[in-house]
Order: sequence, then C-alpha cells, then structure tokens
Amino acid sequence: MHQHVSSWLASLSLMIAFGAQAQTTITTSGSNTAQAIRIYDPFLTRYSNIEGSPYIPSDSVQNGWLVINNKRVITKLRYNSQTGEVEYIQQDKVVTPVNPVTEFFIASADTLHFRKGFPAASTWSANDFYQVLFDGRTQKLVKHIKAELKTNTDVMQNDFGKERFQKREEYFIWVANEQPPTENYFLKLAEGQMKSVVASRKSLVAAMPEKTTNIDRYLAEQKMKLKSWSELIGILNYLEAH
Repeated sequence: MHQHVSSWLASLSLMIAFGAQAQTTITTSGSNTAQAIRIYDPFLTRYSNIEGSPYIPSDSVQNGWLVINNKRVITKLRYNSQTGEVEYIQQDKVVTPVNPVTEFFIASADTLHFRKGFPAASTWSANDFYQVLFDGRTQKLVKHIKAELKTNTDVMQNDFGKERFQKREEYFIWVANEQPPTENYFLKLAEGQMKSVVASRKSLVAAMPEKTTNIDRYLAEQKMKLKSWSELIGILNYLEAH
C-alpha cells in the first residue's frame, strides 16, 4: 500500500512539474459506454507564452454538445485546431476523448458545427474535423482549420524567437457521387468526393462542372460576381433545389 501511494504521489509530482503541459489518460464510463479521455488542468493555459491561440471560438469553453455513438451529450467545449481535438468539461476538468467523437456543435454568435468522416482530401484524412458551413444533401461546403506554431527567426527583429499561432484554412465542397435514390435516403459521407474550392465562379465550376448552367443562371439572376463565401453558400442552396 505504501509503495502504491508513493508511486501515485511521484506521478502527481511529475504532472505538477510539467505545469500547463500536464495530462494523463484514464478510462471512464458514461452514457452506457466506456471511453478513454485525457485530462487537462482547466486553470492553466498550455499556451501562455505563445502569441495567439489555437482554440475555436476562444480559449474559454462554450455551451454546446457532442455526438458520441449517435447520442447527443450536452456540455461546455472548445476546439483545439492545433491538435485537431475537441476539449470539453467533465466533472470540472477539461478533457478530450480518445475515442472518436463524430461531430460537435459550439453555441456562439453563430452555432459552429464540426464533423469528421469526410473522404481524404489534400493532406487531411477521414479522421480530421471540418467546420460545416453549408450542409446540403448532395453538396456541402466545409472548412479545415489548422493552427500552426511559427517562430520568428529574424534576428534583426525585437520579437526574435517569439512563437505565435497562425491559422491555415482550406475550403472544400463535398459533392455526392450520385443523386439519392429516394427522398428519405441518407447519403454517407463516403458516397461523395471532396473538391478544393475558393470563392470564385471559375473555381466553383471546376469543382462542379455538371452544374455550370445552373451556376451561371443564378449568377445572372442575382447580378453577382461571386467573391465571398456567403455568396457561394447562396449558390449551393440554390443548386440543392435545382
């Protein structure tokens, strides 16, 4: 017993010594399912000496919900765009599940919806989360966000050696391989393709050449040049009905 307690105290001391980086992995059970989680100290900021933040929408956790095993779990959460993990509150601790969370929602000024399971695209796999900006049946607009840690290597600048986070964003259109056979048919994400896109007519037509006529019709009716993501979402909404 004494040896066990000594070992536990030694582990705890190591966690405290590492400060903001301290974490451990445990197995817990809830909602009739066991899941492994990593625990972070919610009162420490792991990136306190780094400019910027990888968290979305902010460092603080926000109201929202996770989808685990097709069940909605209401909690407070945030998304770490450096690690690609969702972090949430469980029993007053900030944790991140090792077992897959298929999607999650963060209630902010605009509810943020993140989902995984999309076909591999660019350097990203089906295990990476995308923010869903438009969620149609046969086409979706998604954004991958990756926070990268950069160090200033210019010795002539005052902030030489300073580390900062820079967020890199890539946009994709998920396009169904074919029309759903019935009105109630649920298309799986694997039944589609990911097409890289920017907010321009040329890019959209290249991603969806079979929709060129309807795209041009909408642009002409709206007298639009297509220069923003909100305008592109408007086109996708139109295409869903045509």
